[in-house]
Amino acid sequence: MRDIEKTNVRRKQNAKRKRRRTRRRTAYVTLVAVLVLGIGITLSMTLFFNITDIVVHNGTDVPDEDIVALSGISYQDNLVRLDSAIAAERIRSKVAYAEKVTVRRVFPSTVEINVEKAEPVANISQSYGYLLVSASNRVLEELKGEPRAGLIIISGYNPALGTIGMVLKSEDEKRDNVLKTLTSAVSECNNEQIVSIDMTDQSDILVQFGEDVQFHMGSASDAVYKLQFAAEAIKQLIPGRKYVLTMIGNNQISEVPMEAYERYQQKDQAETSAPAVTGTAANAVPALTTVQTAALPVPVLTTTSEMPLIPVPPQTQTAVFVPETQTTSPQN
Repeated sequence: MRDIEKTNVRRKQNAKRKRRRTRRRTAYVTLVAVLVLGIGITLSMTLFFNITDIVVHNGTDVPDEDIVALSGISYQDNLVRLDSAIAAERIRSKVAYAEKVTVRRVFPSTVEINVEKAEPVANISQSYGYLLVSASNRVLEELKGEPRAGLIIISGYNPALGTIGMVLKSEDEKRDNVLKTLTSAVSECNNEQIVSIDMTDQSDILVQFGEDVQFHMGSASDAVYKLQFAAEAIKQLIPGRKYVLTMIGNNQISEVPMEAYERYQQKDQAETSAPAVTGTAANAVPALTTVQTAALPVPVLTTTSEMPLIPVPPQTQTAVFVPETQTTSPQN
């Protein structure tokens, strides 16, 4: 029995020794791994991965060496310690025409700098001239005199901040989103007929196509669709004649000859401002009355084939077209 007890004691002691050895071995391996990792990190941030090549893909007019200088990156800087986002922002804040800048690390020793050039899309009217902006509302230049030829003029924005190289800000924050929607839509449509946009009334934005067509597009929602829709309608108008187009709902555009539209506007204004006389002739007191505006007093033609438009007879009709249906029916 004593031999058995001694054997059991020895086994327990041996098991404890093995567990101690295992713990010591694990601690030793962990310590060695930490030391090796620390040495590796230290070497990689000091001796290894130093920058020897800087490759620049530059779409702007700024020289490549100036782009590198503005980034703050130097040869022999450590690639691991390089903050790409900060380097890219340094370039973009100093180069007005840098629409998008990316800085990429290519191990073991190369940095790639890509600079995309901003394209001007609009002249923003302001009190002392114009601001030239890209599709992202980035201010590219200040124009003291005439607007940049070949680009649309946008009025009614009221810029509060127009620093070159920064995103344009309005006195009314809601107008920022409207402007970005419009400039992006104009850029996407790439329609050279669009001359100007008046966004003074955000619910009734006025677009001028050439010299002959005014388009009341309503709000800026679905701007690309509305501008393309109006462009299709304009193709079927009588050349050399002035028109007013108005967006009706989501899939209709009405067209009215300019002379008829102006006569109606003048008549409506005269009726609205005409004083009404009350009391007897002796003590008559003029009083202004409110007159409800009626629809244009002209017949309406509706055609429902795909993107067609019925030609407008002389000064007497408003053509309304609705895409995606099949019949044509006159209405009184």
